[in-house]
Amino acid sequence: MYLTLDFGNTQAKFALFSEQGELVDNGLFQDASLFQHLPIQQAIFATVRKEIPFLTNLPCPIHLFNTSMKLPLSIQYQTPHTLGPDRLAATLGAQKLSPENTPILTIDAGTCITYDWLTPSNEYLGGAISPGMHMRYIALHQQTGKLPLVSHESFQNPFGTSTIESILCGVQQGIIGEINHQIALFNEKYPQARVYITGGDALFLSEHIKSEIFVEPLLIHHGLFHALQYNEIQ
Repeated sequence: MYLTLDFGNTQAKFALFSEQGELVDNGLFQDASLFQHLPIQQAIFATVRKEIPFLTNLPCPIHLFNTSMKLPLSIQYQTPHTLGPDRLAATLGAQKLSPENTPILTIDAGTCITYDWLTPSNEYLGGAISPGMHMRYIALHQQTGKLPLVSHESFQNPFGTSTIESILCGVQQGIIGEINHQIALFNEKYPQARVYITGGDALFLSEHIKSEIFVEPLLIHHGLFHALQYNEIQ
């Protein structure tokens, strides 16, 4: 088996894959000792945190995922040393799940919302970063004198009739409009594109997107496994 670990801003998650690439298990990661008695051949992890997680008690070789690895795409990003590994891993996951030479827009709707472009010739171009849904709720509360901190709930009306409803309306419509705009920009250049969305708010947001979109909660893990396999055969 192969172990993938994703250390995000708010949670750490794991996934186990068979040699054939089938998902065996996944969940929240708490301690490496959980995997000590499993037949894991290789492990790989990505982290957006400042401190590298303590993983020395894993019973197998472990690799840090970064832009210096051999990857099945070319990175055209001008500052690859600042590129978030979660963005790159999600792009690789979408590449793995798509037909060859498919242009792909990958959206990760988590603490931040990221948009990443992959061309038909497998060139990673970059994308966009904006505040995530909960970050926007918090910012409206913390950066103003009187606006309340709102707990997320779906709001369907075109306008709010109270302050709380107005915040829900503004945040949700702002993000949905942003996503639809990003998809339109990508489709204008690549009409045959695929769009993937992942992250904690992916399912909620996907229900409001005008275009066809693929929801894959484990997109980053598919990308990490893809990178691990690619390096094994090189």
